[in-house]
Amino acid sequence: MSTPIQIRSSNGDGFGAVVTKNGQLVTAPVAYDEVKAISLNVDDAGFTFFAPKAGEQFVITAILLTADKNVSTDCIVEIFESTAEASNSVSESILLIEMLKNSSRDITGLNFLASEGVYVNGKTDDNNVSATIMGYYITKL
Repeated sequence: MSTPIQIRSSNGDGFGAVVTKNGQLVTAPVAYDEVKAISLNVDDAGFTFFAPKAGEQFVITAILLTADKNVSTDCIVEIFESTAEASNSVSESILLIEMLKNSSRDITGLNFLASEGVYVNGKTDDNNVSATIMGYYITKL
């Protein structure tokens, strides 16, 4: 029976990963998710989920979308980077998806790094959509 191997950070803070005797790499999350849920209740208006922070970038880990029973037939939802708060002006599209009436989409397991200095915004062409974005900030790469 062998002893598990430990991988530690070089600055001696005790943080690290562990490789078990079975070759499994065990790590902790870089940071815990921040969660922001917004009702996109105005057609084609920009809503801000996360604002830029100096020296940091935002990592999106999940996007949850719900189109309620009042959606006309279907709608388009866009999650995007923008240079302004609450803006519907798209700098870079992150997700553009069609939602059917009375449906939901759970997009999980993401590891999307937003650009430095941008807002993570969302908009839709129907005012009966809710969106939740989860993620965390990291030191800029």
